[in-house]
Amino acid sequence: MSELFYLQDSRSYVGNDMLFWGKKNRGYTTNLDKAEVYTKEFAVAQNRRRDTDIPWPKEYIDSVARPAVDMQYAHIKDALENADIKLAKPEKIRKETYRCYHCGIFLNKYDYYSASGCKKCGGSNLP
Repeated sequence: MSELFYLQDSRSYVGNDMLFWGKKNRGYTTNLDKAEVYTKEFAVAQNRRRDTDIPWPKEYIDSVARPAVDMQYAHIKDALENADIKLAKPEKIRKETYRCYHCGIFLNKYDYYSASGCKKCGGSNLP
């Protein structure tokens, strides 16, 4: 039996994950269950055609692989609802407001610290 290989497309990554040729020419995947397996002869020939396609021994890649969770399939709200858990609501952080010390109108940060003073009354708000 000949050695089996995955083909990596080394032009890009998804996070830290390698991209492998998908089964039945269906693009690229980080999921080894969806990656095509090739003979050594085909994998080496493909690397000769395009040097960014890297052959990796299947046995080696399988030994260093780890499970991962794709966030687009994890619906944390649904999962926790079924577990009867309610997440704590994050504390709201109030956005800082800027008011003219002299006339009291609201100003954006840039206008508040402007050397030319308040646009309405001309008063300086500089420290």
